[in-house]
Amino acid sequence: MKNIVSVVTSTYPKNNVLEALDGISKAGFKYVEMASAPSYFEHILPRPELSTEADAKNLLRLCEKYELELYAIAGHTRMMKEDTVKNFKKLIDFAKLCDVKFITTDAGEIKSDEDEKKFFKDINEIAEYAGANGITICLETHGNYCNNAKKGAEIIKKVNKNNLRLNYDTGNVMLYGGVKPEEDIQYALPYIAFIHLKDSGGKLFEWNFPALGSGKTNFKKIFSLLKDYSGPMSVEIEYEGKDHSLKEINADVKKSYDFLKSFGYVQ
Repeated sequence: MKNIVSVVTSTYPKNNVLEALDGISKAGFKYVEMASAPSYFEHILPRPELSTEADAKNLLRLCEKYELELYAIAGHTRMMKEDTVKNFKKLIDFAKLCDVKFITTDAGEIKSDEDEKKFFKDINEIAEYAGANGITICLETHGNYCNNAKKGAEIIKKVNKNNLRLNYDTGNVMLYGGVKPEEDIQYALPYIAFIHLKDSGGKLFEWNFPALGSGKTNFKKIFSLLKDYSGPMSVEIEYEGKDHSLKEINADVKKSYDFLKSFGYVQ
């Protein structure tokens, strides 16, 4: 299959990076999206803004030990803060040290016209800096602002930079946008450079993202709409807001691998 398919380590929010890499590798995946979400969980240690070139090389060697390629960084919770641009540039610097070409993020909580102005000012500067370093910023369908395909497309068109694209999250559009991905994703197709594959319990506005193939998302239709999409994807599992054991998570990552294998996305 033409797509790179990884697992984002936010699937393992209460586990350390070694446990995450081990589970992802043993499931059969060959790529990983490393999550860095300050104040929530951190799988890049020391944190990206404190990391050196030696730290980046150590992280890459660690991934190699588990026969995984670090393909993307999920750099969430950095937007809509006073020091957004400064901190995001440090994340971009770290991604460059790791030769990572994709950073996924969300817009943050935008609640006013002033928030919206700040967002567009910041994302323009971030995209310009990322572009100069050969990196694509992928804005996730997440939260109260960029929460469906039409809104995401509107943002991408307004910023109008080749390296600012969408990270379409098939579960988040149900949770935050109240739309079904198999009906919504068509409007995002020209602007997508990354996809988070999440299954869903089937109810709108419900946080319940089980292993792929265990929920009610119509992936058969989604994959048919993505037949011409050749960009990267990541599996993400977030359950129903409850903690799960490492054994349970690993079993669901493997279940997700087998589900994708049935569609030819992994070997």
